[in-house]
Amino acid sequence: MSPRVVRVFSTVALGYTLTLLPVLCAADESNKDPAPKSLGDQKLTDWSNYVYVADVVGEIVKADGNKLVLRVTWFETQNQTNNNNRNNNRNNRRPPLSRNNRNYRNPYASNMNRPKTVTKEEHHDYELEFVPETLIRNKHLPAKTDEKGVRVNQTQAELDELRAPAGAPWYAASPVDLVPGTIVEVIIIRDKKIRAENQKEGDLRVKYAIILGKDPNPPKDITNPPKPATKTKK
Repeated sequence: MSPRVVRVFSTVALGYTLTLLPVLCAADESNKDPAPKSLGDQKLTDWSNYVYVADVVGEIVKADGNKLVLRVTWFETQNQTNNNNRNNNRNNRRPPLSRNNRNYRNPYASNMNRPKTVTKEEHHDYELEFVPETLIRNKHLPAKTDEKGVRVNQTQAELDELRAPAGAPWYAASPVDLVPGTIVEVIIIRDKKIRAENQKEGDLRVKYAIILGKDPNPPKDITNPPKPATKTKK
């Protein structure tokens, strides 16, 4: 083959290569996984249709994808006991969550949040429904292990995913994590269309249920609830 033919052939081959190079690069880029969005790129959850009512710490009795049942242990002070005795309504009043009473037991607070003048403790169960925007969060970073069971650190992409959505506290969790005996802090809201003076307990909803930890000795009626009585056929 003459040197002239070789030069012509090389020139044509180079031209084809330069033409196809951008196409090949674009195809390669399209096959790559998209880069994770940073928290700054994420859309904030819209809470504009709700107003804050209260926050409380309690223990999960049961939960599903639509609601939770929360057991709150209240501390009753000497003044409350005297008032109840005067009004003859002791043991008949369940503290309303909407009052945002701070006399509840919090095992993770100093002295469990116990006032100095406590005379008794009593617990009550409250059923609270979720809204579509409700978020379950974990105050502690979930552990990650490798295939050998050795604890390893999360990648930055995994951390960003756990912290999503932007503006939400702590780390992502789900309703399946709300097993009986889980200690949670619940942020309570209501629809802003409902005026404060007209709100009822059934109007209260969960904004955040934040997992604080687990009760090492949960009450037996929580971990082993009594089975409903079966009807016998006559």
